[in-house]
Amino acid sequence: MVFLISFLVVAAVLCEGQNISGDDSTSFLQQGVQARHTNRKKALNVFAQEPPDVMTAELAQMRPSLLALSCVTVAYFAAYAVLAVVRVFNQAQNGSAGPLEKALESSVMGVCFAPMLCVLFLSVYKRADTLAHQEPYKYGLPPIYVKVAFTCAVLAFVAQMVFYIGREWSIHKQAGMQVRRVPPFWNNLFNISMIFMYMAIGVSVFGLIEMQQPKELVEEGGEVPLSAGIFCSNALLVLYLSLYAALQIAKTLDVEFRERGTHAASLTDPSRYTIEVLKMAAASVQTAPMLAVACIAVQLTIEARSEKLPGVVETGMYLSCFALFLQAMVCIITPFITNSELKVVRGTAETPDVVDFATGHPQMFNLMSGIRWICTAILYVGVAITCAYLWSQKDAPAWVILVMHLITYFFTVHLFLWLCFTLRSVSGGLMDALRTLTTAKDAVSICPMLAVLFIECWVSALDIKTPTGARGVPQGYGQDYMFVATWALLVQLIMCVVNGFVFGLPKDLQVMRVFGNSLRGGLSAIWFVYYLAMVTVYASVLTVFMARYTNTAKTATGAGAWFA
Repeated sequence: MVFLISFLVVAAVLCEGQNISGDDSTSFLQQGVQARHTNRKKALNVFAQEPPDVMTAELAQMRPSLLALSCVTVAYFAAYAVLAVVRVFNQAQNGSAGPLEKALESSVMGVCFAPMLCVLFLSVYKRADTLAHQEPYKYGLPPIYVKVAFTCAVLAFVAQMVFYIGREWSIHKQAGMQVRRVPPFWNNLFNISMIFMYMAIGVSVFGLIEMQQPKELVEEGGEVPLSAGIFCSNALLVLYLSLYAALQIAKTLDVEFRERGTHAASLTDPSRYTIEVLKMAAASVQTAPMLAVACIAVQLTIEARSEKLPGVVETGMYLSCFALFLQAMVCIITPFITNSELKVVRGTAETPDVVDFATGHPQMFNLMSGIRWICTAILYVGVAITCAYLWSQKDAPAWVILVMHLITYFFTVHLFLWLCFTLRSVSGGLMDALRTLTTAKDAVSICPMLAVLFIECWVSALDIKTPTGARGVPQGYGQDYMFVATWALLVQLIMCVVNGFVFGLPKDLQVMRVFGNSLRGGLSAIWFVYYLAMVTVYASVLTVFMARYTNTAKTATGAGAWFA
């Protein structure tokens, strides 16, 4: 199905015969500064404009940017669904995780690009709509080379995900060996697909920056600058993909695969040191996908109401992005300027050994840690401002409410996890809380893609004209299952917290003798509800996909929705 959708993208590209030539180009940074500091034109209302009576062939099928978005979304949820099935099967057999499950768990690296790819596709879609006054098909926007880049990016993304799973499976089959070598076959295929994906992403970003407004529209209403939401989301995309590209290059150079394990030989290897530094930097930007989706959501909300973005919200978005950039920079330079070395931190009976940095200059390390703490605090202040603005919207469409819930879940878990790590570094302990919040963090890892899926369903429905002449919306049952997926995810989070509380209760012999059966039964019930909620999430996602691809002029009225 993924490849079928991808080839439909190619068909849409080949059907497009128009291109657009623009005026002198303006750099990305210059446009961002202009959007921040000049008096901008009133935002164009992308939802109030009526779609054309006669739809072009490619628009009637699906816009190329939305086709690419759909393909990546399907691949992402398919990978996570397969992982969930394999994990539940292994747990039902009371067996340990085998090479396949470990490979699928490691394949998160292969699908981690999905949210940012979708943000890029949404940005191009939104920018083309804004520049062409909601008629991109009339003016040939986005340019044909951007549409071709979409196709290449999607195919390369799916290929690298498959090749990465094969690579990880071959590596995990070497478990127990002191040095595990990277299989050349899978590794070379993976690296080639990664190169093609990054090249396609680069072309797409270039096309977004260089996309020009038609001359007649410029003369009619003035030039439309790059919006703050698009600027911030794509700045985060560049940061995120740059760090992961550097990490992948470092892993590729690690030919003997000393990246993993706690053997003394691997701790003194320069490539291992570089990989650990880049891992820490990549971990510091793990909130970037959700923040980028939040910026896109704010921009769509503003333009739907034909309002100007409040200065405090715009400043909050810029501050959040700047804080994330600075935090990543601090993570990279801290080990070098503090003369840190890799060491093994011995775990307990419940936790494995881990590799961490041992600093040679404690005072400098404390200073850099303080700077990083301030950056994180600024990040969450900016996120709080953005969330407060979205929550304050009255009569907002269902997708705004749903995306706001997902943003809140995601950043709440990450905020408490950050606070827990901070308190642990000061006073120690809190292992039960860290374990609980880590499980919760894994549960909310799909929030960015869930938000992207909901936004995709709504923006794709806008190209449909109902029999009454109104712009389309997702079917009623599709909207209902968006709510069900969001609430089921909340149930998962609640079960994580309850399980952490029950797991942290004292378990001495007297307590277990009296309450042992109750505790065991309670834990079993908690995990049953947790997995039931997880199944509900994926079943709801499947239903939303069905609604997404079966929406027509007759059904795009939202009739029969219970919750929306």
